[in-house]
Amino acid sequence: MSGYSPEERIRELEQMFLGGPIIANGKSFSIETLLDVLLVLYDECCNSTLRREKTVSTFIENETKEAIFM
Repeated sequence: MSGYSPEERIRELEQMFLGGPIIANGKSFSIETLLDVLLVLYDECCNSTLRREKTVSTFIENETKEAIFM
């Protein structure tokens, strides 16, 4: 996947995700796994010195807003 453009990477990831493990040759993740990954990332960003960085604080801010809608 390293030689692809960002658009091609997104398309390939979408196909792997939407196609499920059968089409993705077992390389697909479940929704629960992806949510777990996002929760761990959010938790790590909230509890570290990275929180001072603008991109990390923006991520935390956006995810906090999204959590309200869930």
